[in-house]
Amino acid sequence: MPQTLSSAFVERASEQLPWFAVVLLVSVAITSLVSSERRRRLGLTRFLLGYLCIAALPLFGVIVLRSALREGLEQAGHGWWAALWLSLFWMVTFIIVAQWVVRRMPPTQGWLRDYRQAGRDIWRDRLARWFGIRSRD
Repeated sequence: MPQTLSSAFVERASEQLPWFAVVLLVSVAITSLVSSERRRRLGLTRFLLGYLCIAALPLFGVIVLRSALREGLEQAGHGWWAALWLSLFWMVTFIIVAQWVVRRMPPTQGWLRDYRQAGRDIWRDRLARWFGIRSRD
């Protein structure tokens, strides 16, 4: 059973990796177009690294990990519902643990902090401009 699970998992994961790459590239392109001010403040490299810290793990968990686990569990003899719920559980666990690690481990901790701080600064400046508040700087 573990042999069936691992071979089905690897086969399905390799089929899903190109879709993961396409979705990740499209999301990076859209975010880069929409967040031009954040991109300008951070620079392209820090912007991309910060965004990838946020987006890559959940997308990988949903697109690659969950579908590969579900396929492997079904081929290993689990029913459709059991495979669905087990793969959902492991996908959520992976995303939570991976996000926790990314938020606390250098250098991703710094990239994520800079990305979020740039967003806060942009909104602070935007709200000050809308409400006519002068900066204390």
